[in-house]
Amino acid sequence: MPPTSDQDHTAPETLDLVLNAEWVAPSIVRARLRAWLAAHAWPAAHTDELVLAISEAVSNSIEHGYGIQADSIVPSTDVVEVHGTIGPNGDGLRHAAFTIRDYGVWRAPTDGQTSRGHGMLIMRTCADEIAVDCTDTGTIIVLRSRPVA
Repeated sequence: MPPTSDQDHTAPETLDLVLNAEWVAPSIVRARLRAWLAAHAWPAAHTDELVLAISEAVSNSIEHGYGIQADSIVPSTDVVEVHGTIGPNGDGLRHAAFTIRDYGVWRAPTDGQTSRGHGMLIMRTCADEIAVDCTDTGTIIVLRSRPVA
C-alpha cells in the first residue's frame, strides 16, 4: 500500500529486533514498536493494543521461556526475536503481523491461585489472531492485528 500523506516515506517495511532476554527488553520493544507503527500512520488505539500484546509476549519469553526472574540483574546471552510486517488485508484495509520467538523451554501455566497468568488472554484480547507453537527449540508466537484503514 502506498504511503499516506501522514506516513513517513522512509519507514522501514519490516521491524526486526533481537533483544537480550533481560527485563529491560519489554520497554525497548514497546518504544521501538510504537515508533515503527507511528511511522506507518497506524491508528493510536490499535497501536496501544499491539504494543501491549507484543510487550506481553516478550515478557513471557523472558520469564517462562528462559525462567529469568523479575529481580534478576545477571546479563543474559539468551535472545528474544521480534519480526513485524504491515501488509494489505483486502477491502482497502491493512494489518500488521508479528512473530515473537525465543529458544527457551515452554513451561505450562500452573493451576494454583494467583493474580498472574493472564498473558495469553491479554494477547488474544489485543490481537485479531494469535498462534502459539511450542517446540523442542523454543516458542514462536504469531500475532495478527485487527484490520485498519
